Amino acid sequence: MGIGGQNLAQKSFSLGSVIKEADAIVVLGAAVRKTGEASPALRRRLLHAVNLMREGRSRAMLVTGGLGKYPPTEAEVMKEIALREGIPAEHIFMEQEATSTFESVVLCSRIMRQHGWSTAIVVSDPYHLFRTIVAFRAFGIRAIGSAAEGGRQDNRLWKWGYYYLREFVALPWYLLLVLAEKMKRQNRPEI
Repeated sequence: MGIGGQNLAQKSFSLGSVIKEADAIVVLGAAVRKTGEASPALRRRLLHAVNLMREGRSRAMLVTGGLGKYPPTEAEVMKEIALREGIPAEHIFMEQEATSTFESVVLCSRIMRQHGWSTAIVVSDPYHLFRTIVAFRAFGIRAIGSAAEGGRQDNRLWKWGYYYLREFVALPWYLLLVLAEKMKRQNRPEI
C-alpha cells in the first residue's frame, strides 16, 4: 500500500502506458531551503519515490536537480533523505547539474541510456507531470508519472492555479526545445 492507503499505481499519469515495474524511478528536484534542508515539495517527492521503491516498482532511484539558490544540490539533499529512509546507496543514482526540468530530462535520459534503462516512473507534483512525461518520451524513455500527494494543501489555491497555467504555456515551448535538442544531436554524436 502507498500513501493514504491506496496503491501508488492508482496515482499514476501514464499517457496510455502501463508500467508496473520500471528500470528507474526518476525524482524531479525542487527548492532547497536556506538552511540546506529540503523544501516541502522536495521532501514530498522524495518520500513518494521511497514508497514506490518499497512497493517494488523499481530497484533504482535517479534523483535530479542541481544547485539552486542555496546549497547543496537538490540531488544531494534527496540522496541523504533516501539513505535515512533506508534506500541502499547502491540503488541511488544522482544527476546534479540540471537547473530546469528540461535539463533534468535531457541529462537523466542520457544517464538512463548509459545504464541500458528504457523505462521510468517519474515523480513530481501532479501539475508538472504531463510536460515532463512528454519530454521523456521524446528522448526515447518510456515513462509514466506518479504524483506526490500533499502539494495542493501546502499552497494557496491561486498559486496552484498559477502552476497549472504555467505548465499549459510551457508545453509548446518544450516541444520547440525537444526539436532543437534532437536537431543538435543529429549533428554530433552523443558522448
